[in-house]
Amino acid sequence: MAETTKASASLDAHYAGFWVRFVAACIDLILYTPLYVGMRYAFDFGVGHMLGAGVADTSIDFAGGTAKPGDIYRWWFEGLFAVVALASYAWFFSAKWQGSLGMYLLKFRITDTEGKRISFMRAFSWCITGTVGWLICCAGILYLQKDIIAVKDMLVSCQEQNVDVLECIPEIEKVIGIPYSSFEQLMYAAVGLTFFMFLIWALSIALPKDKTGFHNLICGTRFLRGRP
Repeated sequence: MAETTKASASLDAHYAGFWVRFVAACIDLILYTPLYVGMRYAFDFGVGHMLGAGVADTSIDFAGGTAKPGDIYRWWFEGLFAVVALASYAWFFSAKWQGSLGMYLLKFRITDTEGKRISFMRAFSWCITGTVGWLICCAGILYLQKDIIAVKDMLVSCQEQNVDVLECIPEIEKVIGIPYSSFEQLMYAAVGLTFFMFLIWALSIALPKDKTGFHNLICGTRFLRGRP
């Protein structure tokens, strides 16, 4: 009993908090960016070759043209990259260093509730639940993503063709199906909701004594300071 209490106290004193985990995630994002760009370039090149045209050469214009040919395959790439990224993250978590590159640099690791190394499947479930949590937080923006992309492309087309933005708005409204002012209000609401949801998630990590967060609570994992 005394040994169990001592072990628990030892874990309590070494939980990795919110900010060190946030910085590690930013480091991982930076390190994964070249992989994303390289895979995206190869994917776009392959799709462009298959379609017989450059994927980046065609876009929605202010007159309500059709979407990029590559948009048909955009989610294929995003899905492929997500699988690669999640699988690599799970592999890092279940490997002997028990963490991503950012976590290794900042000297903390992922474990089970007893401080032991986790399996690949538990690590992968952590990645899945974390991704689901991210999608829930960004649900408002994701819901508007199609319209956001259409509006952005049409505004860029206006600038490239030296057309006044005010002249583009009627065509933009035809594409998105609502007044432009309503679209802006929806955007502000979606961004506000996203920040609020991420705040709740951050507090679920920062406030508990064991710094769990929702996905760690579900998966039975903890983040401890120090390398294995």
